Amino acid sequence: MVKIGYVGLGAMGGSLARHLIGKHELRVLDRNPAAIDKLRQAGAQSSADGAELARDCDIIFLCLPRSVDVREAIFGRRGLAEGLAPGKLVIDQTSGVPAQTAAIAAELAEYGVMMLDAPVSGGIPAAQAGKVTIIASGPDPGWNRAEPILRSMSDKVFRCSDRVGDGQALKLVNNAIGAGYRMATLELVALGRKAGLGLVELVAALNAGPGANFTSRNMLVGLVENRSTTDFALALMIKDLNEALALGASTSAAMPITQGARSLMQIGLNLLGRDAKLDDVIALTEKLSDVPLRGSEERRSAALLAQIELATVVCNVVAVSECVAMGRRFGLSPAEMARILNIGSAWSTVSEALLAGLASDTVPELPWCLADAEAALVGLEVKAAALGTAFLLPAVALNIVQEAIRQHGGSASLGCITFGFEAA
Repeated sequence: MVKIGYVGLGAMGGSLARHLIGKHELRVLDRNPAAIDKLRQAGAQSSADGAELARDCDIIFLCLPRSVDVREAIFGRRGLAEGLAPGKLVIDQTSGVPAQTAAIAAELAEYGVMMLDAPVSGGIPAAQAGKVTIIASGPDPGWNRAEPILRSMSDKVFRCSDRVGDGQALKLVNNAIGAGYRMATLELVALGRKAGLGLVELVAALNAGPGANFTSRNMLVGLVENRSTTDFALALMIKDLNEALALGASTSAAMPITQGARSLMQIGLNLLGRDAKLDDVIALTEKLSDVPLRGSEERRSAALLAQIELATVVCNVVAVSECVAMGRRFGLSPAEMARILNIGSAWSTVSEALLAGLASDTVPELPWCLADAEAALVGLEVKAAALGTAFLLPAVALNIVQEAIRQHGGSASLGCITFGFEAA
């Protein structure tokens, strides 16, 4: 049994650490005594401080709110560094800042200590069930030691590169795509609801066709079934989006959908308070468009449903394209992004074609032309103005489509947007 330490027993870290009990000798550390007690009752041992934990363990995991917290836990007073010795391995599962994590890894190397990053995506229920997605990166020797332990936490473990920080960067790409889906899809559903369509009809139409994405298959199905699908803190999602946008700025990548999603979520946090959850963006959307999202069918309109479906497809295309372009500029492998992103919240029907095209450096041939996409979005923009609903992220997508028409003509495939972000 490997001697393992785990620092940071919040909702995510505590769920991940619990999978190690009984499989390895586990020591834990957290600022919250109640969190430590839960793991001790399950069979873990506690440590007085980071230095003691590091001395007693061969491999040390951290899962903390921010990279600055990781640095403090390692190099602060009575931190891990005081107990580390050559040959030990540190694995950071924080949703952190890639450059800061790489810098910490370089400093740990001076101690003869290797580091990996292995952030997670998928939410607390998935972590508890051993189904969360773990995206690791770092050197071969560290990965060879870490892989079997990571697989005891989840059956979905991926390594995206040998460069520390790339796992965190890929998670930022994933979360930014998912946030774009979430806010754009909610705006379009709110428009459909205010136009008289039923929620069940809207969700069924999206999920049966090419507009399906992680939001329509999860959050919207949960809304229909009157249940929550996540207890993830809205403030933490905004933190991830801020870090994704900072990464985009460092690579001169344009990320208008991500910026719009972040702004909407920040409005929600400011209005709803620091305890707001990600599911609370549903209530925010209802306020912004002045319509309840739940509601039975009032009238049928195949034409309006088709417009909403195509508009959702376009928003999905833009969300994937801008974030993957940012990842490529940062140095992430297109093939690895294609392999990993479709597993979790970055999935959509169109992402499968887009990511496969990017992996092979070919323009994805999507079965819609730019002119049809423009017509659908313009029609909905007019309707949104007449009904008084929000139309922020779809309007961003419309602007991008219109610019693509100026460059390529209206008969060009919607897929040409993807490489437009690559060239921007």
